Amino acid sequence: MSLRLQQSLEAYARRLLPRMLTQVCRDPGSACYGCFDRNWWHYKIRDFPSVILQQGGYAIWSAADAGLLPAQTRQIAAGACRFWNARAVRWGAFEEYYPWEQGYPPLAFSTLAIAKLVAAGAVGLSDVRPGMQVAARQLTTRFEGQAANQQVAGLAATAWVAKVAPDLIAMADLKRMQAQTLKLQTEEGWFVEYGGPDLGYLAVTMDCLWDLYDATGDDAFIAAAARALRFIHPFTALPSAGAGMHNARNTDYIVPYGISRFLKRGGEEAAMAAYILERSWGSLETPHHFAHAIDDRYWCHYIGHSLLRAIPLLDELPKGQAPDSNYVHMQKSAHVITTMGQTQIAISLRKGGIFHAWCENARLADFGWRVRQGGRDYVTHWWGDGWTSEVTSNGATVTGNAPSHRETLASPWTHMALRGISLIAGRRIIALLKGRMIFKRDDGGIKFSRTLKWSDGIIEVMDTFEGLAADSVPVRAPRSSVRHVASADSYHAEDLMPTSGWQISENFARSGGTCTISTVYTVELGATL
Repeated sequence: MSLRLQQSLEAYARRLLPRMLTQVCRDPGSACYGCFDRNWWHYKIRDFPSVILQQGGYAIWSAADAGLLPAQTRQIAAGACRFWNARAVRWGAFEEYYPWEQGYPPLAFSTLAIAKLVAAGAVGLSDVRPGMQVAARQLTTRFEGQAANQQVAGLAATAWVAKVAPDLIAMADLKRMQAQTLKLQTEEGWFVEYGGPDLGYLAVTMDCLWDLYDATGDDAFIAAAARALRFIHPFTALPSAGAGMHNARNTDYIVPYGISRFLKRGGEEAAMAAYILERSWGSLETPHHFAHAIDDRYWCHYIGHSLLRAIPLLDELPKGQAPDSNYVHMQKSAHVITTMGQTQIAISLRKGGIFHAWCENARLADFGWRVRQGGRDYVTHWWGDGWTSEVTSNGATVTGNAPSHRETLASPWTHMALRGISLIAGRRIIALLKGRMIFKRDDGGIKFSRTLKWSDGIIEVMDTFEGLAADSVPVRAPRSSVRHVASADSYHAEDLMPTSGWQISENFARSGGTCTISTVYTVELGATL
């Protein structure tokens, strides 16, 4: 299996790399040489380059190291480093979404890639030292506690800057940041991502934990990565081979590098890693694999070089170890994964009780409800701390207030205002933007409760809304979440057909501002052939 998996990923990478190289300016005589933001240097439809995409240089270097690209392409990696340096020293660096942003993700991820390229000999330190000085000052004075993958990447960037340019980082700062960062991991093994766990970002975090180990030799980072591995493990036993919309930030992917590093260590962790990799990447040839829906931006941004770094590590895969439990209740994340006869169920109680169920060929996805009221959408498919829940062996109840949402649309006027404010206020406006697009206050406008009961082939759902206006009617929510996550919302087959092979019986009862919906899902005869 290992050789087949390695060959499959290598063949895919060979087809992918021309797309990634298309994103970068390859003209050595151009002032844009090495820039990976094609929308800026080629299409001219952006007025600044997104510096986080300079991670593409590390992907190209990794591909050349693995023999997937000719050695001459390493010159592009060097050009990517020099272009990064030119942008890093400008006013308002580091930019990703708008000029003068001073964003933390572009700071953390791009600096980490460039520092590793310096260590690998792609470019001399003198070529990027001015940019590293700017980055070092920001990395040691900022902390991203809401999105742990970014903070772990920032810590890894700090450690690698300290490795290649020790005079730029005080060891006391690195130790302080390490202690603070590792506290973002819960006892269940996941790191906080906007209030909850997300397997896509957790896998990115694992990659960066191994980068930290490589830079520092500190076993604490391997121990943290191992706890994350154990959290991911039961989700990949599901027919979906991952959490999908059960993630706090709605990602579908699982990047492979940090997981594949466990393969050479032997023991149970190696067997778990092999199982996760086989489940998440072994079906790459199928049309609905998540890799085929990842856009070129994110292949350059991060996912590409995780894949390219993992391929050489897949030459030997031990026998995979599947989870040994038919019932998992993760109390802190409020996930339930259970098997009843031929039926598997996954529930997210901190996401309003959304659930998936599979019974051989039959599959079911229930993403809750939306209600349009007072010019806003009230949604139940929303990860948050406001949900309270109770769980039994064959049932669960979740109660809370449906968060309200109003869609934000881009326009010339909003972008003009954003640029003017960012020029003056810099990163101080980031928290305001996150509050508008990512976080929602529990305003108590509409109360929602869901009760689930399940047995083999039958799932009963009782949903109740309180506080509805006379003309407000709940409608079933699509797979798409209204929570803004840039790397999520890739196409998925469930966008078009969330349920197949299940009969649905539905009954609405309305009394004043209260609406109760009773739904029974039953596996269709013949769906379990």
